[in-house]
Amino acid sequence: MNSDISRAPSLSVGQDLLTASVRPPAKLNLFLELLARRDDGFHEIDTVMVPIDWRDRMTVRRTERPGVQLKVDWLPSVQTVARRLDSPCSWLSVPCDETNLVHRALTRFAGAFGVTGGFECESLNSIPAGAGMGGASSDAAAALRCAAALCGVTGRDAEVDVIAAELGSDVPFFLGHSGQRIWAARARGRGEKLTPVTLASPLYVVVVFPGESLSTARVYGASTVPVEPRSAEGLIKALGDGIPRKIELQLMNRLSQPAREIAPRIDEIFKSMWRAGLRTCQLTGSGSACFALANSARDARHASARLRAVLEPGAWVVATHAAGVPAKVDVTPSYAEFG
Repeated sequence: MNSDISRAPSLSVGQDLLTASVRPPAKLNLFLELLARRDDGFHEIDTVMVPIDWRDRMTVRRTERPGVQLKVDWLPSVQTVARRLDSPCSWLSVPCDETNLVHRALTRFAGAFGVTGGFECESLNSIPAGAGMGGASSDAAAALRCAAALCGVTGRDAEVDVIAAELGSDVPFFLGHSGQRIWAARARGRGEKLTPVTLASPLYVVVVFPGESLSTARVYGASTVPVEPRSAEGLIKALGDGIPRKIELQLMNRLSQPAREIAPRIDEIFKSMWRAGLRTCQLTGSGSACFALANSARDARHASARLRAVLEPGAWVVATHAAGVPAKVDVTPSYAEFG
């Protein structure tokens, strides 16, 4: 079993409850190219992703009661996030039923592994939805790992990988590669075919969520597959060399143009980032979040402070750095009531 997943015994009546806790990270696409349209409606892509230290929080417990009981809230509170984004609290509403990817992940896990009883899950969100940062996918992967830890299932069980791929294209990335921790990965197919990528030096970034979510389907639907797609090989080599200027020159996202046409504010964010001294501005995923590389943690903090003064309220600005996946799962005794 993975060293960062703790094994838990099967649930029995009267047993002290155990809680699995995890902090799922967001991700950024340093490179994203479209290779072809598939018959199933997806695209063949070539992308390089890095997890970053912008995280949700999640706790999961097993219950004698069948089914999934899910509670979702925002960090530090829905009111604080709404003020920061200058949006109504209702805009931040997140479903807790089977339409939620975490609910579906736990339901599929229970069915696949014959779990008796069910799960209670509390997800405290910080990663914006519809931002291209993989928040829902990361949470789903974290829920699978928490369930595995509580049920004594190895993190390398092939069925966990199968469930992840069925849930969404980005979910397998957040499980790492063959159960091992990675800091970056190249993803092909529709995003589920992973190859680890070496980072020779730390990556410091400033991320801006413009307070406007984008539909992944709409952005992909408005995109065009190039006649001669670019390869991610140049970026992969630059990341392995660890030379910042080489990395900057290889950044690319084919979805930037359609996303900018759908959400013109993205261009405003890019201009603000340039004025703050950031020169490598790019969209992540299908948007709407934008990011730029910084030379150091100090430079990232200074640039983010300048951007917050200009963009907030009405946006969410974070200085952060590359992290690793999968996120660490901790299992501890718990006597608290859910909710």
